[in-house]
Amino acid sequence: MVSRKRINLKGATTDRRHFFRQRILWICCICFSASLFFSRFLLTVFMISFIALAVFDWREGNKGFYLRLNPALSKGWQYFTSHRGFWFVTLFFFLVLVGGLYNEDWGYFTERLRIKLPFLLLPVAFAVLPTLNNRYYNSIFYAFLLFAFVSCIGVVVNYVLNQAVILENISKGQAIPTPINHIRYSLMLAFATLSGFVLYHKQFYWRYRWERWLILSVSVGLFVFLHFLSVRSGLIVLYLSIAWLIARYIWITRRWLVGLGALILMISLPYLAFQLMPSFRTKYYYARYDLEMYWKGEGESYSDSERLVSYRVGWELVKEHPLIGVGMGNLRRAVEQSYEVLYPDLQNRKMPHNQLLSVLAGSGILGLLFFLWAFFTPLFHRAAYRDIHLLILHLLIFLSFMVENTIENAIGVAFYIFFLVIGLNHQKAGLEVEK
Repeated sequence: MVSRKRINLKGATTDRRHFFRQRILWICCICFSASLFFSRFLLTVFMISFIALAVFDWREGNKGFYLRLNPALSKGWQYFTSHRGFWFVTLFFFLVLVGGLYNEDWGYFTERLRIKLPFLLLPVAFAVLPTLNNRYYNSIFYAFLLFAFVSCIGVVVNYVLNQAVILENISKGQAIPTPINHIRYSLMLAFATLSGFVLYHKQFYWRYRWERWLILSVSVGLFVFLHFLSVRSGLIVLYLSIAWLIARYIWITRRWLVGLGALILMISLPYLAFQLMPSFRTKYYYARYDLEMYWKGEGESYSDSERLVSYRVGWELVKEHPLIGVGMGNLRRAVEQSYEVLYPDLQNRKMPHNQLLSVLAGSGILGLLFFLWAFFTPLFHRAAYRDIHLLILHLLIFLSFMVENTIENAIGVAFYIFFLVIGLNHQKAGLEVEK
């Protein structure tokens, strides 16, 4: 009886430590989702926290608590190596690393490696870390939705206080001031909006049932705000994602009239935004003028025209180095040289505004195949697409690749890799139940 009691006590201590580690992980995830909007410094802090929590554990001894290596490291590493969804993500890092074999611009190359480092470290960490249960997992999206809404309040207040100046800037191709890069910001708002609708559909709430209506209201508010913000990249991926989800809903439920009504409503919303929102209307007129100037051959210095010019510059590099590219570390230098040949008088020279084109120019056809393999494997391995959050994440990110270098800066990488690895971590819950 005494021996059995000791075993139970030891088991209870282990369970307490596991649940405590799980709670710490959840808190770090909540804080990380807030940092995406408000602090790049804290993004780094909480990334390090994830790695430290995976590597180290603590134990109570006669002289108090002391640190030790996490005993779950071995098991977590086995899970990482056996789960293609996790280790395929690291290919994003190694794709840049291999480019160093024929690199000449070491400053740009090391910058690319630093930005892509989370693709190497976080998949390993979250394979080791405790599994996020359903409640914790969904609550991270809930918190992300609320943080997104709070950030919008500051944007609106600043707009109201400086409306005339901001509208004048929009007419010149500039964006409404946002807490972070306006393109990544709009992409995260689009993801928060769709995640909110998913949470409402799941009937999720943290403590009170009325929170479901809060989730729905905030989601609708973010949807309206995205039209006010008028960042075309965010709006395009939002509408394309909604169209795809509606088509998926019609296919699954066969509710044709409901789906048709939703499509008609979706098509009418941009018209309403044009009538009701000065920022949306001003952005539309500028975009139309920009494209008209480009087709006249006079628009290389305008926003959209510069984007189209960057496509041509990137495609010329692809034609010169189709198989293995110029090297991801050499891409900036090669783009600059291409501008010197094609557009020597253009001052504002942009990298190709297309993630797939950038990979193709930097790593060639072989690199692009590996890139797509790394991107889609986590979604399809073990049918991860059944998690609607992961499905929406991949849909949004892939669509954004067509108009942006989404994962070529720290915020874009942090946003994508974080929601990807918590989704893959959450998958372990289903596997543990099966066992």
